[in-house]
Amino acid sequence: MRISPAEETKLIARAQAGDVEAFCELASNHRRSLYVLALKYSGNHHDAEDLTQDVLFNAYRAIRQFKRMSSFHTWLSRIMVNSFLNEKRKSDPLASSDRHTTTDEVFEATYSVSRPGHTERRINNELLAQQILETLQAVPERQRLMFLMKHQEGMTCEEIADTMGIAVGTVKKTLFRVVDRLRQRFVAPAALRTATKG
Repeated sequence: MRISPAEETKLIARAQAGDVEAFCELASNHRRSLYVLALKYSGNHHDAEDLTQDVLFNAYRAIRQFKRMSSFHTWLSRIMVNSFLNEKRKSDPLASSDRHTTTDEVFEATYSVSRPGHTERRINNELLAQQILETLQAVPERQRLMFLMKHQEGMTCEEIADTMGIAVGTVKKTLFRVVDRLRQRFVAPAALRTATKG
């Protein structure tokens, strides 16, 4: 059950005054959307659950610091980004190899075209999705998060900047670099094939 912005404002004020029940209501209202976001970042159910719990715990501890300069959801998203990046810094970079397969599954479930018939088209789309995923895995985490926020979450550059705590210009430059990297990866081979045919 979604709560209205006015109800949310009241719950935030109560939570900031120490009302645990009010915070629990806020948490249950945002848990699902936080989990979906965490799943996109982490790539698997277990890590997404842990990340969501971590975000809600950190939000509870810091609720008095929420100044209403952004929406409560944006504030929670910023906590999530910071928690995710901190966890990535702590973890062993060699341990990320099992993450690729689960991220693969999430990516394919989101993007693959599975219409009956058109088998060749479906296979081409799955191969393209796999290549995009591999390219994104090579992109630094912060840049990849911004790309996912923009192209999976549909967030604006301003919302991403607010969530990440950076300038809008930085978001735009970063997104341009990631898209340019993808473009170089996928346009160059196509141009090469066209040149060899002519």
